[in-house]
Amino acid sequence: MTRRSLFLSLLGLMFGNAACAPLAVSTSVREGRAGLRYGEDRRQSLEVHRPPRGRDWPVIVLIRDGDRDAAEARALARAWAGRGLLVFLADRRTARGREPAFISDAAAATAWAAEHAADFGGDASRLGVAGLGAGADAALMVALDRRYMAGRDGLIRAAAALKRPLVAVDDDPTLTRPEAYVRSDAPSIWLGGGQADDPLAARIRLAGGRVQFGGSGVSLAFSAADFLLDSLAASPSPSDCP
Repeated sequence: MTRRSLFLSLLGLMFGNAACAPLAVSTSVREGRAGLRYGEDRRQSLEVHRPPRGRDWPVIVLIRDGDRDAAEARALARAWAGRGLLVFLADRRTARGREPAFISDAAAATAWAAEHAADFGGDASRLGVAGLGAGADAALMVALDRRYMAGRDGLIRAAAALKRPLVAVDDDPTLTRPEAYVRSDAPSIWLGGGQADDPLAARIRLAGGRVQFGGSGVSLAFSAADFLLDSLAASPSPSDCP
């Protein structure tokens, strides 16, 4: 069994007992690239994963890393839906080098999800963004750089980064990394597997912002879900369980 297969298996087992709705019996809905689009390019597409019961769920826009993480990202979206989050899993165009196109796509997907969340039972007033790999930086940029959500101040209430690649802070000539846009009034930030000396975390703390750290391995997904539910004030109560 490969490391990725092991991750997916453990992810299913972990979330299967982790909320009111077990992943194994989830009736979450998925629509592929042909179903939902936030742009004209074939990569500008979304899938929606809904919890099996209720409505007015908090909303998460999950930004993929790329083609290689498709199965992992889909398993994560389903797991979070089983926890009570309405998840829009967003694909994006592939950018070469440090081009900002993938960040613009993350912003466009977030705006689309906010406008259409109610159509799928979501509450856009409780919206967060998250990302895997390079998608993690895109999610953080959308949350921190005001230009991408211009006219939508306060829309994003939390941001989570999973498997975020670490590079030298000074290696950012085009200013397309989140370290350059840290601010005190930014949404709460969660860094999966982050360390206390992470340059981004250090800058957030210095600016008076809010940052938390997650675990490692498969516990990243569990910790991220807890952070998002707490930040969006949507933790399930015992009365919500059957």
